Amino acid sequence: MIEQQGILLFGRTGYGKSSIANMLIQGDIYQNNNAFTISDGARGETLNIHTRCTEKYQVFDIVGLGEPLSHLVSHKNAVNKIRDYFSKCKVTLNHIFYVQKKVKITDDDKKMFKLFKEIFEWAEKNIVIIITNSKPEWIEKNLETISEDLGKYPIISVDFPFTDEDEVDIIAYIYRNKRAQSLQRLENKLLELRYKSIKLEVLSSTQMTERNVSKVVSIVPIVGSVYQLISSGVYYALEKPNNAKERLIDGTAGLALDIYYGYSSYWSE
Repeated sequence: MIEQQGILLFGRTGYGKSSIANMLIQGDIYQNNNAFTISDGARGETLNIHTRCTEKYQVFDIVGLGEPLSHLVSHKNAVNKIRDYFSKCKVTLNHIFYVQKKVKITDDDKKMFKLFKEIFEWAEKNIVIIITNSKPEWIEKNLETISEDLGKYPIISVDFPFTDEDEVDIIAYIYRNKRAQSLQRLENKLLELRYKSIKLEVLSSTQMTERNVSKVVSIVPIVGSVYQLISSGVYYALEKPNNAKERLIDGTAGLALDIYYGYSSYWSE
């Protein structure tokens, strides 16, 4: 029996996420009635998280992240929506795709990737960078630059050219073969990675606020350390063991230091 692979796609609108999602779910891209709607990113979209599954894959496509990051209010709401969805969604994932188009990586792209890593911080070992509209040779030539901008993660090239209705048959045939070959290369690369499935551990927007509060509270002797210890129990109950472990370590270490300095201060008086 084939083990279903969980795949999440994150990236800016118009960079090719939905094309990848359709290839994984359908095996091709159609002119109409695709499982995932294809956008060119020319106009803004409301942020949504679409999912489809087959026996082989369950794919999550985060759409609507094409707006400039300078639009802080809408951007903040989008981030909160992603956090809240995946905080409640009890899914396991094998691969977390950051999708980047074959263009010069801009400051906004770097900010988007930083945001991506912050949201999925406990899944860093399952991150894969996908460069759309590219070939393996281009990746090899630009590997150092991509790694400098986005970090040292596995990088896979894909090229899924869309066939317009007015394309002549020979062009449509060539494009269809290109898509099939690129999909096969993508699937082969994923098999080589052999990533094990992980349960996503994403903090909701409320929990992120609590984390920021904890950083302030932890400055206060004893109280801050006890707060961290209590929080560790809450996160464990919420099935977020990595966050629970982080709080437990911080709280235990902080409490030990608080007691030590308090004890030293007492005997120095």
